[in-house]
Amino acid sequence: MEEVVEGTTTVKVAVRVRPLSDKEIREGGTECVEVTENSVTLVQENQQPHVFAFDHVFGVDSTQPQVFDMLGMPLLDKAFEGYNATVFAYGQTGSGKTHTMMADRKSDDRGLIPRISDNLFQRVGSLSSETHKFLICCSFLEIYNEIVYDLLVPRGKNAPKTGLEIREGKGIGVYVKDLQEIVVDSSDKVLKLIDQGFEHRATAATQMNATSSRSHCLFIIKMHQKDEQNAGNNNFSKMNLVDLAGSERASRTGAQGDLLKEGANINKSLSALGNVINALSSMASGSKKVFIPYRNSKLTRVLQESLGGNALTTMMAALSPSKTNADESLSTLNYAKRAKTIKVNATKNDEAEQIAKLEEEVEALRAKLAEQATGVADTSRYETQIAEMEMFMKQTWEDKEKQSLQHEEERKRLEQEAQRNMERLNEERKRRFLMLEEKGDLELLVQELKALKGGEKWTLYTSTWPSQVARLLALENRVTAQCRAAVLLRDAVLHDVDHWCEKQRQVQEAGGKEEDGGAGLRILLQQAERKVGTMLREFDSLAKQEQELAGEIAGWIPQVQKAVRGIALEGSEEEEKERDKTEEGGKEAGKEAGNEVSEEFVEVLSLILRQLDSHRMKIWGQVAEDHKALGGFTAQLKTLAECSSALGADVTELTEEMQFELEVGGSSASRQRPLPYHSDEVAAALASPQGLASEDLPDANISASSNEQACSSLRLYGGVNRMKTAFGGWSPVQDAESEYIQVDLGKSIWVSSLALQGRRPISGDWEATRPLLAELLDPGDPLPPNRIFKRPPVRLIHDVVVAVHGRHQALAAGKPDFTAAQLDYKQLQNTDRQAKVDFFELLLAKAGHAIKAAGWNDKVQPLKVSASDILGGKNTVESNRLLQLLCYLGLRKKLQNVGSLVDVEDQYVTKLSIAWSENGQDWTPLAAMGESKPFVFEGCGDAETIRFVPLGVAQPPRAVRHIRLQPLEWHNHPGLRLEVFGWTDGKLQVDTPIPRSLRDKACRLDVVRRCGELLQKSLGLASTAAHERWREIQRAEEEKNQQALAERTQVEQQLQDTMAQLDEMRKAYNLLQEQAAHSEQELADAEAERLRLGVEQDSTKAQVEALEEKLAQAIQEASEEREKVKDAENKIEEMKAVNEDLQQQIGVLTEERDIARGKEEELFDTLAAKEEDLTNTNEGYVYLTDQLNEVKEEYEEKVDDCERMIENLTEQNKKLLDEGLKLRQDLGEAKRKLVEAEKAVQRAEQGLPVTFRVSKDSHESSVPAAVPDARGVTATPTDIDLEESPGKARDGVYQEDFEDE
Repeated sequence: MEEVVEGTTTVKVAVRVRPLSDKEIREGGTECVEVTENSVTLVQENQQPHVFAFDHVFGVDSTQPQVFDMLGMPLLDKAFEGYNATVFAYGQTGSGKTHTMMADRKSDDRGLIPRISDNLFQRVGSLSSETHKFLICCSFLEIYNEIVYDLLVPRGKNAPKTGLEIREGKGIGVYVKDLQEIVVDSSDKVLKLIDQGFEHRATAATQMNATSSRSHCLFIIKMHQKDEQNAGNNNFSKMNLVDLAGSERASRTGAQGDLLKEGANINKSLSALGNVINALSSMASGSKKVFIPYRNSKLTRVLQESLGGNALTTMMAALSPSKTNADESLSTLNYAKRAKTIKVNATKNDEAEQIAKLEEEVEALRAKLAEQATGVADTSRYETQIAEMEMFMKQTWEDKEKQSLQHEEERKRLEQEAQRNMERLNEERKRRFLMLEEKGDLELLVQELKALKGGEKWTLYTSTWPSQVARLLALENRVTAQCRAAVLLRDAVLHDVDHWCEKQRQVQEAGGKEEDGGAGLRILLQQAERKVGTMLREFDSLAKQEQELAGEIAGWIPQVQKAVRGIALEGSEEEEKERDKTEEGGKEAGKEAGNEVSEEFVEVLSLILRQLDSHRMKIWGQVAEDHKALGGFTAQLKTLAECSSALGADVTELTEEMQFELEVGGSSASRQRPLPYHSDEVAAALASPQGLASEDLPDANISASSNEQACSSLRLYGGVNRMKTAFGGWSPVQDAESEYIQVDLGKSIWVSSLALQGRRPISGDWEATRPLLAELLDPGDPLPPNRIFKRPPVRLIHDVVVAVHGRHQALAAGKPDFTAAQLDYKQLQNTDRQAKVDFFELLLAKAGHAIKAAGWNDKVQPLKVSASDILGGKNTVESNRLLQLLCYLGLRKKLQNVGSLVDVEDQYVTKLSIAWSENGQDWTPLAAMGESKPFVFEGCGDAETIRFVPLGVAQPPRAVRHIRLQPLEWHNHPGLRLEVFGWTDGKLQVDTPIPRSLRDKACRLDVVRRCGELLQKSLGLASTAAHERWREIQRAEEEKNQQALAERTQVEQQLQDTMAQLDEMRKAYNLLQEQAAHSEQELADAEAERLRLGVEQDSTKAQVEALEEKLAQAIQEASEEREKVKDAENKIEEMKAVNEDLQQQIGVLTEERDIARGKEEELFDTLAAKEEDLTNTNEGYVYLTDQLNEVKEEYEEKVDDCERMIENLTEQNKKLLDEGLKLRQDLGEAKRKLVEAEKAVQRAEQGLPVTFRVSKDSHESSVPAAVPDARGVTATPTDIDLEESPGKARDGVYQEDFEDE
């Protein structure tokens, strides 16, 4: 700063240009700012260079010490001389303001404020003595959403929502009421206060800045000097060090929700600051009657003295050199140019003069207070002002230090209380997590997760988990119920088998004689055989449901792992970017706004993962234990074999098979039917995802026979980093069985199952669009942020069209073609709505032609999006389908020899084979146990559903490291995504804490089923033997029957004749009996019919009467219902008419809305033109408002005076009324006495005797003692009654009513 004398000077302006950021370099930004010693030149395309001259200019190579030497040192010099000084940084967001003012407060690259603090206390230390003392006080405030907050006070629930109040007093100036001033004695304490304030300051991540300031902050340093030897050196100064929030555009920062509101308030306050600077600049140029709108914003109100009052002000304008920010840089330079013309009136702050001004103001306020003390006006305002000013005057250094200590103690107490609260919260959280972990309730955990802050991305990702938990628990219940049903069948089978065996032993003990020829035993045996078949079908159903349960758990675990891994990767990227960040605007935001993930969310996620693994082990241990209850056929099998042998059956083969199953069974060592190495229960309990979905396996571990660029897309659920899985799955070049993809698991794994999913290139998923666009663009091309694709803007779709059509001519098919104006977004943006509609309709038409030319008509569903949808941001799924389709049209031209990778139809593998290898070179196909033919696995049924494929009987014989998949059959083309499940070798050792039932081979469902098959075979053998024995007995009986039949024939012939005669006699007798019985029956029937008809007649009458009543009631109800139906029909007709009117109104409104949107851009231009008029109008309005307030205050004072005068007049009027009333009463009394006197005179004139009595009251003086008549006779009044008469009382009452009226 140049030498300052009492009087006016101008604002000093410095400009600092930061280096290009990585984000600007990626966006193709180049430098457009040229710096010389004291000038800045901004070069824009197709425009003349803009040249600006300033007091100081710092280039990209400037250092923090240079900035301090040029700006900070002069500020300190003037502060020690007693002048107020201000430095404020201005510029767009991310331009380096905070870096210049505050950054790296504890390093050699620290900013202005820390360096000012260090140098301040160095000077104070050198100048301090016993007679020359210094008192340094610091304050720190922020203006957030137009509310003033104290950054040195923790902001709790009790903090006022309206913030601190800004006030102004003569002799004091503009100040913030209740803002804490902390006495500091070292630079370290100042830095500690700055750190404390920055913990409370509002910051957030945007697309332009990872730590964007969301508020304006003002650090105030007050310095008091006291010289006991020379009182003239007693002065004070105030240094305002301001870090303004950067101006921003929502389209570039990607701000939404609260961030958008914050940005609007920031721009509003900066706009108010610009209006103030414009007004001050106009005033400095000589314009008269310029109104300065300080009160339009809290920012301008706080900086009122710095901008146009008692302060030396320096503005530091921060610039980005990139051409992508050229418009904002030009705006900042024009801003600084106007600020340079502002004149300020800086005066030295003498302590005695300030006290004199305060005393003068206090006396003036006391005078006003005394003037209004006699009235009823509210004088509390003056009393408050007097108290505040007296506090300023009387407050000593010791008071300030004492108050500062009290504030410090209060702050520490609040911090300790906050720390205790935080510790209690942490303890409560730990206790809650421990309770959740002990309880092991997955449903409760997912509900807890839903209530926590997981960021926009991960909250949406976990939104389906509650339904997955419900489905998992439902499957568990179904498996348990199915197992119980199978147990009941098993018990019924064993009961029938035991019963048959017992009966069979009894028959054998009885010598082989059967009561009913063995029919009952055969039926019992067949019944047991049927039940065994049903039991085996129930076993198959149980196995299927258990496979569904295993697939559900296996499908959920990779999702949880992906979430945990993704959050961890985001955190590590954030830390790395934070370490690499060198300035406020130097790096792109690592996390988008709104994606912050709380620690509790991560902890609950990890707990869900642990509980899911524990729950899986627990449930499969219980399932295995339930399987054990399904077995236990050993005794029945042996008994059946013995009984079958007794019946004559050959049980040698059955006995041998039983020996292998019961003694060796459940093992892969069985010679006839070897079992898999591990049971399905063990595989389901131990198998974990091997890192494809969670990206624990690197991309280098995935290889393929072709299209290796798509190997990273193999990951199930798209992996953690969707940018690596652009193609949504792997697909080979050729549709051939020779194609394969293989995975290196990194270590030896017992592979138990796979999870397969097909490939759907055109899904409409907004997260899949950005990776696909990255594949289409060149490596150096800028890529829009991820959130933009949720609702694709017009600019994004236009840019994709330009890339697809301009670079790859993918939309060349079909005419007409795009015009040059349509392919230039700036020209298209400035056209009317109809031109934009024409462009997008042409785009949709050309896309249809390109689809037809590519032969994709039957491969992709028609697009269901219109030009209006695109312009209105509607139907975002179809808009993303359009973008994905355009990308594949471009990739079809860009990529060569990739086969179906750029095909857009659904692709999935329906059958496949799997091979394993230990070294990645020698491959062995998976085959069923005991067979050499490769096993064919069933694949997916569609492109979306995840297919869980257990290896089962085709498990690898050992732990393997390499897995290869070969498609055998497919839909359209081979396409898949994959996750491998298994466990590390050695996990089944004895020390592994797994349920004992999983180690018991009797708990294997496949072992139980094979025992059931043996039981079925044994029953079949016993049934066959019993049937053969019955056939032999039948043949022997037939021979005996034939011999007996011949002997019986002769006897029967002899009896035949006798029997014929006997039959004739019986026939005659029977005929007579029948006739008699028939007659009796007819008589009984007739009597019964008569009685029945009588009863029915009575019942019918009663029913007829009831029915007649119901009929009448029904007719009445029907008539009422018909009336209601008619009313309803009338209302329906009215509603239809109203609906038609509404539809017509909606159509009209829709057209008007489209026209309004088309004119919106024109209105923006009109709004810009009107903005200056509106600003001047607002300035005049504010000026009139201030004048109105002053007039209002004067008027209020006059009103108070008038009110007091009215009260005095009212009291005087009342007294006069009372006196008037009294006079009226006296007058009435006098009149009455006068009448009586006249009567006495008349009597005296007539010569009648007169008696005139005079009362002794106060009225004596008002009546004459003697009244001479006309004849000179003196009459003495007498007999005059001076008491009140009834007429007087009536006159008084009337008079009082009159007054009241």
